Amino acid sequence: MTHDVLIGIDAGTSVLKAVAFTLDGKQLDVVSLPNQFETLAKGGAEQDMARTWADCAACLRGLTDRVPGLASRTALVSVTGQGDGTC
Repeated sequence: MTHDVLIGIDAGTSVLKAVAFTLDGKQLDVVSLPNQFETLAKGGAEQDMARTWADCAACLRGLTDRVPGLASRTALVSVTGQGDGTC
C-alpha cells in the first residue's frame, strides 16, 4: 500500500488531538480529547503524563477508526507539545 498519510499529534495544555493529512496537506480527519490538568499555585499547571499518553493513544485509535487503512498508509508521525513543558 502507498504511504500517503501524515499524522500530527498535538498535546496542548487543554486539548490533545491527532490529525490525519494527505501528503499535499488536505485534512482527512481529526480526533480530540480534553487534556486533563491541575492548576497549581502561582498560575502553574501540572499534568499526569501517563494520562496524557493514554489519551494520545485513544485519539490515535479513534483516528484509525475513521481513516481507512491508516496504519499501513502512514508515512510520518509528527508530535508537538507544550514547548519544553511536556517532559
